[in-house]
Amino acid sequence: MSHSLLGAAAPSFDEPLEMLDACHGRIQAQIETLRRLVQHLPRHGADQAAREAAQGVLRYFSVAAPHHHADEEDDLFPALRASQAVAREAAVAAQVEALIERILADHRRMDRARDEVLARLQAIVAAQPGECSEALPAAMVEGLAELYLGHIDLETRELLPLGRRLLSPVQAAAVGRSMAARRGAVFPEGEQ
Repeated sequence: MSHSLLGAAAPSFDEPLEMLDACHGRIQAQIETLRRLVQHLPRHGADQAAREAAQGVLRYFSVAAPHHHADEEDDLFPALRASQAVAREAAVAAQVEALIERILADHRRMDRARDEVLARLQAIVAAQPGECSEALPAAMVEGLAELYLGHIDLETRELLPLGRRLLSPVQAAAVGRSMAARRGAVFPEGEQ
């Protein structure tokens, strides 16, 4: 865990499940920005504030969201499948596999919805001031929000607790190292 002079410590890569959970909070913040942008555009068009908000959400969902999915698909899911409990207990293996399949299906739906929103955000970023009053339909944003918020709830209720229960410290560290490498960050070796 990294310590901050500003207050509560933020999770670091040596706590990969806590990092994934913290990412959920950032996704929720981006969804709220999208909702405010939907309200802003009809009144103000693609003014500077709208373009900056669109650029921030676009950047987040173009980089961080795909990293989050890769953290799960490439690192966490294989680690869960390889855990000792899964190897010993068929019922646990079936639970893990069903949850992973559900999350993977969610990821594909979320990717498609996200790509539609990102295309709209790119148009807002490129627009001249006053343009794009209808560039971001509320129904599109709410559809994306519903997918993401439901998915976050599933992961918070089921995936993260399962990971905390099944992953050994060595497996969790391997997941954290891979997450750090994906971002070009340093894994906090000696802080465990």
